[in-house]
Amino acid sequence: MKCLSPGRALVFKIGLTGFLALLMLIPLSMIREQIQDRQQFAQQSVDEVSAAWGRAQVLAGPCLRFQWEQEEKDADGKVRPVRHSETVYPRTLRYDIDVDTQLLHRSIYDIMVYHADVRSEGAFILPADRIPSGASCTLSMGIEDLRGIGGNPAFTFGDESACFSQSSGQEMFQEVVVRPELFDGKTLVPFTMSIPVKGSHSLKVKPYGDVTEVTVRSDCPSPSFCGDFLPEEREIRPDGFQARWSVSQINRGAPDDALFGVDLLQGITQYQQATRTVKYGILIILLVFIAGLAVEWVTRREIHLIQYLVIGLSLVLFYALVLSFSEFMAFGWAYLLAAVLTVSALLGYFLGILKHRSAYVLALLVALAYALSYILLQMQTYALLSGTLLLFVILVIVMYFTRNLAEEIRHE
Repeated sequence: MKCLSPGRALVFKIGLTGFLALLMLIPLSMIREQIQDRQQFAQQSVDEVSAAWGRAQVLAGPCLRFQWEQEEKDADGKVRPVRHSETVYPRTLRYDIDVDTQLLHRSIYDIMVYHADVRSEGAFILPADRIPSGASCTLSMGIEDLRGIGGNPAFTFGDESACFSQSSGQEMFQEVVVRPELFDGKTLVPFTMSIPVKGSHSLKVKPYGDVTEVTVRSDCPSPSFCGDFLPEEREIRPDGFQARWSVSQINRGAPDDALFGVDLLQGITQYQQATRTVKYGILIILLVFIAGLAVEWVTRREIHLIQYLVIGLSLVLFYALVLSFSEFMAFGWAYLLAAVLTVSALLGYFLGILKHRSAYVLALLVALAYALSYILLQMQTYALLSGTLLLFVILVIVMYFTRNLAEEIRHE
């Protein structure tokens, strides 16, 4: 650039500096890939613990399944025994569930799991005409992951106590005898149930009752209510939550087609926060490069393109530091430590390059950029709006300071 006029040399350097800034997208994308790899490794640890402890649980039931044989004529007029079956769902079904969460440790990761004390009660009404009194009856209760049952389920049906067995699927079942006089379409046959359940991630319920009411209490401070129905009442506190659902057969559809419950979240993970942080990386790099060009223009002290490259790589390394530190400490402290190390290193580098007090201005700008980036991370809902407004303010500032650039280049 020595053979170029000062004005053309400045334009040429601005172009090369912009190219370097865009070149920094390559290491930034590598940091994103590293975040994804670490997140996948963390998910593998979560899956391993969940497989041993108990996966996401879905409660379905109880219900009564009747089977009987009846002789019927086929198309050829021959009488053959035909096997029939029918499922009877509860007229009323109420769940009362207390969920206690705890953190298990695998390697450097914390995995949230839970103990749930599931208590249920309700009543059946047996049809008067569709089922013969001699039909065999199986009382069934479905649970997504039977390995999560933490003890012996207690169940009573009418005056009888039930002792469940496991089928080949995801159900517990018990053969029960139903007295013929109960097939009148009017008599309520009550049941009660108590099951200790272990699981992870979520706890959901299928509304098998004509009227299904579910109350869940937990010490998890960050629930996410999900499924086909949201709770009618909810209270979320720093020390937990309580929610209540009420679903009727009118709006549920088929019992097995509806599902609702709660995801027990650990809050935003460090990998989600790190990913969001990297998204602001190119903005910070462009801002620092523009500030460096402005300092060159004002102080007439040159920053070499190789030095811009080193500065850009230092700004990219910040995100690797954040990722590494956040696996061993809270994300806020990891961000602060990485910012302090990066700003300190760049301050020393700026002083060595410029040998001028403007080095402190550049370092302060980097610190301010990281502070603004962290504030945007915490805003979540308004992050896009705030980030767009911030970009607009930066653009206005750049437009103000470069409004006379062309005229000054011509004079030079």
